[in-house]
This record gives sequence, C-alpha cells and structure tokens, in this order.
Amino acid sequence: MIVTNYQQAKVRLDHEGIRISFGEVLFFTGLVLWLIQFYISRTIFLELFGDTILTVTRYFCMLIFFAKIVLTETTLHKRAAAVFITAAAVFIVVQQNINTGMPLIQILLMIYGARGISFRRICKVSLVTCLVLWLIPVLTYSVGYNELERSEINGRVREYLNFVFVTFGAINFMNILFCTFYVFTEPDRAGKNGGIGQRKTVPWPLIILMTAVTVWLYMVTDTSLPFAICMLFIVLYVIIVKFRIPFIRNNLPCRILGAVFFPLMAYITYYVAKIYDSKVKWMTKLNSFTHKRLALSHQGLETYGLHLFGTQIKENTDSTKGTYFYLDSAYIKDMIYFGLIVFIMILLFYSVMLYASVLENDRTLAIWLICIALYSMFNNLLLLPAENATLFGIWYALDLIKWHRKKDRLQSTAIKRRKIGHAA
Repeated sequence: MIVTNYQQAKVRLDHEGIRISFGEVLFFTGLVLWLIQFYISRTIFLELFGDTILTVTRYFCMLIFFAKIVLTETTLHKRAAAVFITAAAVFIVVQQNINTGMPLIQILLMIYGARGISFRRICKVSLVTCLVLWLIPVLTYSVGYNELERSEINGRVREYLNFVFVTFGAINFMNILFCTFYVFTEPDRAGKNGGIGQRKTVPWPLIILMTAVTVWLYMVTDTSLPFAICMLFIVLYVIIVKFRIPFIRNNLPCRILGAVFFPLMAYITYYVAKIYDSKVKWMTKLNSFTHKRLALSHQGLETYGLHLFGTQIKENTDSTKGTYFYLDSAYIKDMIYFGLIVFIMILLFYSVMLYASVLENDRTLAIWLICIALYSMFNNLLLLPAENATLFGIWYALDLIKWHRKKDRLQSTAIKRRKIGHAA
C-alpha cells in the first residue's frame, strides 16, 4: 500500500494500541538525535566522536525537520511559509556570518517542525532523553571514569561531573526539572483527582527528590544562578499550584503582565548594562553578584552596538589567550548577535506563550516561562532546545488563543440569541 496522506499515517507502538503519527516519528527522531549530539558536545565523550560527526548529525537533523514539514503539512501555503521563513533567516542573518545564521535556521526548522505535535508529548520525550543523557556523564563520574577532576578557585570547590564546563551539569538539569513538573501536571482525564479536566499536581516525594538533586548540584558545582532559578521554580510551584494561592490567574492584570514580562526583563537588562559604571557602588555589587556579567554586557554593547541585522561577536573564554570576554545574558547577546529584527521576534514569540499560559490557567507553564525570563538576564538559553523545551510551546499557545477567541464568539452569539428570544 502506498501512503499518500502522511499526516494521517499512523505507526503502532505497542500492544495497548498507542499510535504515533508519521510526522511525530520524523520530528522525535530529529529531536532525539539533536539532543544526543548536544549532550555529547558538552561532555568528555566529545573526544570519542569529534566535531565532524556532530556537525553532520546537526545537518541530518535539519533534513529530517524539513522533510517533516514538507511531507506532513496539508496545504501548500503552510509549506511555502516554512520555506519563506528559512529563506528570510538566511537573508537576515547569514549575510553577516554563516556561523551566526546557521544556528538560527536550525532552530526555526525545529520550531516549525513541531507544528501539529503535542507540546506535552514533546516535553515527555525531552524529559526522558535529557534525563538519560544527563545521567550518563554524572554516573560515569561517580564510578571513577573521569578526566575532569574537581577544581578549586578562590576557595570554591567545583566538580565538573564529566561535563566540559563546571556549570553545564546544573544548567542542563534545569530543563529536566521543568519538564518533570510540567509532564506530571497534565489534565486528569480519568476523573481520579476530583474531576475530569482538572490538572494533577506533582507528588510531594518527587518535589523533595528534585529539590535534593538541585541542592546537591549546588554543593558540588557551586553554580549559584541555576540553583537560585530552580529553587524559585519549586517554591513558586508549591505556593501557586500545590497550595493554590492565586498569584497567577486569568484576569486582565495577569494577562497584561504575561504579554509584557519578557520585553520588560529585556529592557531592564539592556538599560542597566548600558548605564553600568564601575565607579558606582551598587552597580559594582550587582556586577559581583552576577559574576561580572553586568560589566561584560556593558562591554559588549560598547564594542558592537545594536544593528538591525546583527553582527558577529568575537568571544574568548580562555584567559591564557587574552582578556576574557563572554556574553552570558541571553537578552544582550541575542540583540547584538542576531540583530534587533530577530530579537524583537524572539521576545514576541515568548510573550505569546506566557500570555496564552495565563489565559489557559496553565500555571506550571507560566511559572516555567517566568523563570526562563528571569534566568535569561544572566544566561543564554532562549534558543537552546536542549536546555529550554518551551521553544516548542508556540503552537500550543496559538491554539489556546484561537480556542479562547472561538469560545468568546460562541458565548457572545448565545447571549445575543437569548436576548432576541426574550424580546420576542
């Protein structure tokens, strides 16, 4: 039999009748391969594979995502949209530097390839894959297979856990933590938790376990910012979801805050970095608290400025080869690196998701996005799917907004009909 409608094609997975679409097979194959090559590039196993194999894998993933778009989109204009977006990315960014443009094109293909795929299922696949890939270097380190020993800098004892940089283990765990909480709070379709459609909550033993791992990572790697964001997420989840204190709810102030929160955090980060002065005491203290990120952001703005189409950034993380310079802040780096046009689109992208999560009362996703917005002031993971699975939530968010608009129209029509009936 020749399959001509790929979107409707199903593949049987097990004897219980679970089925997955052909588009999901393609997308999840590309996603898992992408996560594998990403984790390899961040661990001591990089030497076993080399950069060439990982580069080939990334291009192969791009081909898979493009094939998913072409084969599963039902209309020509949607396929054309994917081609147009990719071509626009090439025009806007690659004209500056191929090393700048290619990562953006890869991310665009991944995001567009996620269209029609359940966001919660994406989180589940990301959780399982990332957890396995994260445990491999950590466990091999714990049994003595390691090449990266602990280091001590100014009294700070730091263990690499077989990641090539000491903070990678803690940063990568953030996405595992967030995905875990989101996957465990799916709607209760069986009615076991008080009613069909109500969201389940993460059990206390799992919350305690994830908190313990977060504390352990802080103790062995001494990475304060990931620790602070993970603890903030857990505390907000317990307060808002477990104790049901309605700090986030579907009302006008919360919807407005959801729509402007990412641009607000970006502007605050830009403004403080722009006016930074090492002679001002409070700025010096803030710079010390952020591990010199503020001074480096100021240096980046002064050196490169802001442009519509971005500019290549020359960074140096090896102090033996000159003065250290690296832009950690996602807001500062992306607005310089990709340019204002792409950066505004990134902010709009996340604003839509946070607004929709408030609209739907999806509090776990809202807390997740708030933590991403705050953490992006200090570290760069806005466009890293291995560390931030919310990248794939845009289609879920757009569907929520469409559904609410349709519901509002139906309610408005019903009210008008009732009024006409009463008048008659």
